[in-house]
Amino acid sequence: MDNKVTLQRLGILLAYPLAYAYIRLMMDFNNTFVVDPSGGAGHLQISVAYPLYALIFIVVNELVRRGRRGNEMPSPETVFWYGITFMAGLTACFGPNVLLSLFGMHLSAVYSVLISNEVLIGNRTSGFLPADLFSGFCVRPFVGFPNFVLDWRFFGKSSQGDNISGSRIKSIVGGIVFMIIMGSLLLMSIAFMAMIDEDLRNVISSMLDGFFGYLSFKTVGDIIFRMIFAVPVCFYLYGLISRSAASCGENESKVAALINKARAKGKTVSSLLVYIAAGVFVFAYALFFIKRLMYMVGGFTGTVPDGMLVSHYAREGFFELVGIMAVNMCVYLAIILLGKTDEDGKFSKAARILVTMLMSESIVFAVVAMSKLGLYYSIYGYTPLRILAMWGTLALGFASAMTILTVNRSKTHIRAGIIFTAVSYIAICVLSGILEALS
Repeated sequence: MDNKVTLQRLGILLAYPLAYAYIRLMMDFNNTFVVDPSGGAGHLQISVAYPLYALIFIVVNELVRRGRRGNEMPSPETVFWYGITFMAGLTACFGPNVLLSLFGMHLSAVYSVLISNEVLIGNRTSGFLPADLFSGFCVRPFVGFPNFVLDWRFFGKSSQGDNISGSRIKSIVGGIVFMIIMGSLLLMSIAFMAMIDEDLRNVISSMLDGFFGYLSFKTVGDIIFRMIFAVPVCFYLYGLISRSAASCGENESKVAALINKARAKGKTVSSLLVYIAAGVFVFAYALFFIKRLMYMVGGFTGTVPDGMLVSHYAREGFFELVGIMAVNMCVYLAIILLGKTDEDGKFSKAARILVTMLMSESIVFAVVAMSKLGLYYSIYGYTPLRILAMWGTLALGFASAMTILTVNRSKTHIRAGIIFTAVSYIAICVLSGILEALS
């Protein structure tokens, strides 16, 4: 028996509850579903609301995907990003920054939808990542906005995919009416029994008091607010999932070709100008290294300039070094987007050497920044900002190393950079949770 129609029905039935849970989640839902892994012996309490929502989102996406495409198992890449989505939600409960974790959960959730349906631009994780995310957050959800209404047609089909006959529809409607009648009569019978039996009457009275006590004016107002705003969220989320599941991937290949064509036309800057610009950065950093050599190695040796406190030295210049690393990545992006290349699309040997030197200097900056952070951490201990600074420095340093490989091997390593960023953030959050529990 073909169960595609059943999965299609389940997907659309769960779309509104998913949207309602999302609205509830954004209204401080993390205060519920709290568990204590330490059994009361430690300080770590984890709210499972965010990962629970991520899990429900994954289930709904799989239902819609299988309903559209058949009962095929998700690819290893899909399973990986499902896991990242779940873990990002989990880190929102104990990580150093809830908003950053939630942002990561949103990115991972949308990206997992695109990967699970094989609708990435260029058919793989690549430099088209910004375009993929724009499509996932803006294009597909709004283009698929009407799908929540249109897909109710699946309820007019049998489990074999054929249209349900009129007699079958009448049978379904009759069954629903019958259940409503039977439920009403059961409530009447319970009411009569409660009039006779005092214990039953007390139980029902307690249940009703608790129910109506919960339905206070504020609670009812919150529920109505969530129910109303869950409607557009439902259209948005279901539009993203159903539109991605219904795509065959042809449009993505066309978009990739158009982007590559536009990028090729934008490469108008002469090689000489690229050499000069990149050389200026490389030369300026070399002079800075020579002039500030003691500043660079102080974090490794534990020595500081005379008259300067260790805390001041360890903190001074850290964020500036990270900022320089970010600037260097922008320099590289400007070169690859605007600089002319050979006929085969590769940069000249001189350009590759200059970019390699620039990224190598970035790696040195990362090492120096980590040494300063390590010195500061050894004195003053853990804080969420310091652990996040450590992660950001590691991510930029790794990106610099991947850039060196990309330039010299003519093969992009953006997938490795994305995976490292996601996995390292989760690892940092786990470490933060452990340190918080031990503090």
